[in-house]
Amino acid sequence: MHKLKNILRLVLVILLVISLYAFASSRYKNRKLKDISITFTDYSDPLISEKNVNKLLIQNNDTVKNLIIENLDLNKSEWRLVQNAMIRDAEVSVSIDGLLKAVVQPRKPIARIMGKTNAYLDQDNLIMPLSKEHTVNVPLVYGYKKNVQDKTFELINFIKSDELLKASFTQVAFDKRDEVTLSVRAFDFKVKLGKVEKLDHKMVNYKAFLAKMQKDKGLSEIKSIDLRFDNQVVVIKK
Repeated sequence: MHKLKNILRLVLVILLVISLYAFASSRYKNRKLKDISITFTDYSDPLISEKNVNKLLIQNNDTVKNLIIENLDLNKSEWRLVQNAMIRDAEVSVSIDGLLKAVVQPRKPIARIMGKTNAYLDQDNLIMPLSKEHTVNVPLVYGYKKNVQDKTFELINFIKSDELLKASFTQVAFDKRDEVTLSVRAFDFKVKLGKVEKLDHKMVNYKAFLAKMQKDKGLSEIKSIDLRFDNQVVVIKK
C-alpha cells in the first residue's frame, strides 16, 4: 500500500511538471514582440536609414506589438538585410524580453565613379549603386574602366592612408593610356601621376616639393606638377 502511494505521488509530480512545462512553453511560443532596436556599426555615412532597415525586418502589415516572436524567421530577416545593396553584413536576434535586435554593418564607399558608370567603389573593391538617401563626400573618379578598378582601389586607399594627401586630392582622372591626373582641393593646378605605380616614391617627391613651394609662396603660380619621372618633379607655371 505504501509503495502504491509513492507511485501515485511520483505520477502526480510528473504530471505537474509536464503541465507547468506545457504552460510555460505555450506562453513562450505566444510571446509578442515588444520593440525593435537597430544599431549601425558605423554612423559616419548612413546610406540606408533605420526606417528602411525596419521595413526590411518586418515584411507584413502587422504592427510590432502584434507580432508573435515564434512566427518570426530571423534567418530570413537577416537574409533580406544582407541582400540590400547598402548593407555589408547584419546580425538579427531576439532578446528574452521580446526586443528584436538588428546590428547592421553598412557598406562604405571610398570613391565615386563618374561618367557612363555612375556608382561608388566600396571598401571591398566592389561596385555599389548610389544611395537615394545620402551622398558621401569621397574622391571622384573619371575615365573609369573595369580594367583600372584594382588600380583605382590601390590609389584611393594610398591617398586615404595619408592625412595630407587625403585633404589635398579631390579627383582622379584616367586617360586612354590608363595614366592618372589628380586634381587638388585648394589650388587649380593638376598633378600628373602617370601609371599607378611607385606611389611611395612619387608622393615623397610631391610632398617635398609642396613644402618648398609653400615656404616660397609659389603654389598659386603653378599650372601642373609632373611626377612621372624618377628623381625629379617637373613643373609648368602659368
